Amino acid sequence: MGYEDNNDIKNDYLQDWNDNIVSKIDNNDGIERINEYVLHTARIIDYPDLNVANYLAQIDTMGKEFNAKIKSPKTMRPTLIIEKLNEFFFDQQEFKPNINDYYNPVNNCLNIVLEKRTGIPITLSLVYIHLASYLDFKLYPVNFPSHFLVKYILDENTNESIVIDPFNKGRIMDDYILQDLLKNAYPSLEISVSKDLLKKAMPRQIIIRILNNFKNGYSEVDDLNKIMKINEMIISLDNSNPEAIRDRGIILYRFKNYEEALKNLYQYIELNPEASDMDNILELVKQIRDSILKG
Repeated sequence: MGYEDNNDIKNDYLQDWNDNIVSKIDNNDGIERINEYVLHTARIIDYPDLNVANYLAQIDTMGKEFNAKIKSPKTMRPTLIIEKLNEFFFDQQEFKPNINDYYNPVNNCLNIVLEKRTGIPITLSLVYIHLASYLDFKLYPVNFPSHFLVKYILDENTNESIVIDPFNKGRIMDDYILQDLLKNAYPSLEISVSKDLLKKAMPRQIIIRILNNFKNGYSEVDDLNKIMKINEMIISLDNSNPEAIRDRGIILYRFKNYEEALKNLYQYIELNPEASDMDNILELVKQIRDSILKG
């Protein structure tokens, strides 16, 4: 079964994806809407019978329970609210990091995270932020490299923030810990903690990060049709995403759709001429052109 044989399936899932996410997603979306998108993502990729409303209701029940436990949150200092949230989230609701099976794609499925009470930084963070919202305690998602985080803004003018890691029991992160995260993730690069790395993540960025996690997970088992599906979902959200365009070219090559593969790889070269994998991509382009010439 090749890429072109899947057009009917492709159109079905992309229409669903467009109707429930692409046509609705907005930079002003709140956490409830973002989690709705994340649940739809899991439904479209892996769980066709998933009832999105039921899982949002589960979060709502937890949120109301948390709200009932906290008296006069407006008078509490932010660190005390974070302490109470950590106690509720980790001790009472028993959410925990999935350290032993970190790269399993199901860690990106919010329905499974809610059922099993375990997940990775991004999914734990999204539930954590949602629960805080029931106290009108505004937390923001942070698309930090290699490790999704959460922040509470102390001062809008200076952007002074408390940075929190829901994957590690809600610990508060200082610049030294953040720098260690970067160093461990990118040992060969000199990357310093900056305000740009700690900016609020936009809804579209969050969903694309979830999709990339899914794609990486399914790449481990080389599920090409699933990878193709997820990659097209990324492109529908960001049609100039260099990595997704490159991956589409590689997928098309593997399906022996050489002409279309070349178009996408040429586009990747144009978009990202200094890419670290450029030598490999140019070699692949040469192989594809040779295959076309041989007929």
